Amino acid sequence: MFFEERPRRSLPRPSRRWIGASLILAVAAAGSVALLTRDAPPEPLTPVPVARAEQSLERQLRSGGGPNGSVRCPGPIRPRRATRCEFLYPDGDTQLMLVTLTARGELDIEVPYPAQRRPGG
Repeated sequence: MFFEERPRRSLPRPSRRWIGASLILAVAAAGSVALLTRDAPPEPLTPVPVARAEQSLERQLRSGGGPNGSVRCPGPIRPRRATRCEFLYPDGDTQLMLVTLTARGELDIEVPYPAQRRPGG
């Protein structure tokens, strides 16, 4: 006796319309995930008021092992431009420093070279 082979069942092939709709849904889902998980745009930087900038700069200089003294700035520290501030030593000498506001909102000090320390009067 011969056994008859059962005919193989093939899976139905999806239609092109179904494939197209599935691709569109997958792209839309990926786009939604990308939009929902992205970082918020950074807040625009606002100028740092004079009093707060001076206190912050004094703390920053002391924590870096610098001498005690005070800082004087002519105005608020604004984004994307340097402000000429002075460090006042206890003996009356002054040191010029350029202060900028970084993109992260931190105060950055640069002492021009050669250092321009002026004796006090």
